This record gives sequence, structure tokens and C-alpha cells, in this order.
Amino acid sequence: MNNPEPGKFPLPKKGEIRVAPLCPIPEVLRDFGVAPGPLLKKFDLNEEFFRQPDNLISFRLAGRLLNACARASGCAHFGLLIGQMGNASALGAPGFLLRNAPDVATALHEAIGNLDVHDRGALPFLEIGDETSLLGYAIHQPNIEGASQIADAALAVIWNIMRGLCGSAWLPLEVRFRREPPADVEVYRHFFQPPLRFNATQDALTFSTFWLTRPVQLADPMLRQHFLEHIQNLRRFLDLEFRDKAYQALLLLIGARRCTLDELAAHFSMHQRTLNRRLKDAGTSFRALHNEARHQTARQLLSDTRTGIDSIATLLGYSSATAFNRAFAQWEGTPPAQWRRHAQLVSRRPSD
Repeated sequence: MNNPEPGKFPLPKKGEIRVAPLCPIPEVLRDFGVAPGPLLKKFDLNEEFFRQPDNLISFRLAGRLLNACARASGCAHFGLLIGQMGNASALGAPGFLLRNAPDVATALHEAIGNLDVHDRGALPFLEIGDETSLLGYAIHQPNIEGASQIADAALAVIWNIMRGLCGSAWLPLEVRFRREPPADVEVYRHFFQPPLRFNATQDALTFSTFWLTRPVQLADPMLRQHFLEHIQNLRRFLDLEFRDKAYQALLLLIGARRCTLDELAAHFSMHQRTLNRRLKDAGTSFRALHNEARHQTARQLLSDTRTGIDSIATLLGYSSATAFNRAFAQWEGTPPAQWRRHAQLVSRRPSD
């Protein structure tokens, strides 16, 4: 078995992804009668780039490229077509780990917890309920052109992965898209099959929780151990940047009012001890990142909304407005109400 040694291939930096899921782009363009070369050249890319799945591409470039492909081909669902051709193998080492887990729940937890060796532009997540669970993909960078194309592709890959883990009888209960309804909904119904919901709050698939207990067929415990060790070696090159991903996750959890150590560990599908060790290796702690995320969220709510001080204090998890006022004054040197008035005055000043 030929597997790269750590460091042989570049690992993704913040906002990057391995190009593997996008490798079919030249082939699909040809299917629509579009010569790939001239289009790719506009983005300083060529076909050879897509023959090396470990090459890296930024999310911003990937989104712009998928949009351009959709326009050139006349196929508005170009991202969906690309995603339909992807499976666990497109995820690299986490994908091979996933296919050799003892059961579906372990497969998803381990893949999500280790996906940052493949993808550092989004946050996959798994929410497990008593009867219904949810598996989704959250792009955490703002204002990504072509974000709906990326999300369509990601949901199609997730669908294929779940079908591969669970067998041909698996179907989701619902597929949720943050995007507006497309002009041609039928192509989405044809692939995903179950009820579709557009303008949702998440890009995600919901499914019956009992599927998580299903054994993964043909899983090899020795291969699983190999890929666990391989990913642990890769981790040595990534842990210093893990804080960025944890910080982004905390911003999401604050908005959902679920910002605890337990919830953050569950978000990354790892034990609390593992999370604390990863944060310590990255030179930070849950408490430090939590305070940083609270500070950022407070500034945003005070400057961009009319949300009351009491409501902001509750959202951020403070026991009272007094406790929030004290914390904010330590951050900014002034109480939140006074800081808000100043921020609003500055925003009203005409620019030069």
C-alpha cells in the first residue's frame, strides 16, 4: 500500500481544501462541449493540476471556478454534478479511515474529527438525536462566491458516503439547503430523492438515528489502525492552526447558545481530554478562546444590531448584565452601552 509520508504532500492551510473532490471538473466540462484549457487558464490553472488530488485550492478560488463552469456549460447545478462523482476516497486519509471503522457512528465521528487534514475551509458536523440525526457541512468563511455550488457538491458527496457506509437501503429523511430554490428542482429530487428544503438554516442531511449503529461492511481493523497512525503523524503539522477552527466553531456555538466545552468537543467528535490536549498543543485553552469569541460576538452585536444589553449578556452566557458589563469593560476599557454609542457615531461619519 502506497501512502505518503507526513510532509510529502502539502497540508491545507486555513481556507484551503485538497482538490480531490474537484478533479472531475475537466471531464465534466468536456461532456458539455466546453474546452477545459481556456477556462482553467483564466484562473491560472490547467488540467494537470486536477490530475494530482493532493494539490490544494482555496475555497474562494474553488467557488469562483465552479460558478464559471456553471456559466460556461449552461448547467446551473454544475457543483451537484461534481459532487455526485465523489465518495469517501475523495477525502484522502480521513476517507480511508471512515471506510474501515467498526460502525457508522465511529466512522462519522473519526472522519469529522480528522477532516482538517483534507479540508480547512468548512466545518462538518454531526448532531445525534434519539430518533433523528443530522449530518451537515458549514462553510465558515463569509462572502464566498459560488458557496451554493460548493455546498451542493458537499451534500452530494455526503449522500454518497452515507450510501457507501449503510448500503443501498439508506435514504435521508430530508435534505436541507441554505441556498434559494434552483430553477430546476427536479435534478435535485432525482439525485437526493427525499423531501428537499431550501432557504434552510443549514446545509445538511437528516436521517434515522438507527443507521449509526450499523456495522461498516468490509472494514479492516488493521487498515483502520494504519490510517489512525498516519493521521496522527499528519497532525503534528496542523495542531498549531487548530485554534482557528476551534475559534470559528465557538462563534457558531455561541449563536446557537450551546457554547460549552462538552458541545465544542462534540462538534469535533472528540473526547474532552483530546480537545483540551489539542488546544494546549496549539498554545491556547477553551477558556481563552471562549472569552475571545465572546468578545468578538459582543462587539458585532453592539455595533451591527439593536439587541439590548440584557439580551446580549444572556446570549453570551453571562449570569447577569452586570457580569457582562464588567467583562466588556475589561476588554475595551469602557462599558458596552458607552462603546455602542461611540461605535454608532463612528459608523455615521462620512468617509473621505
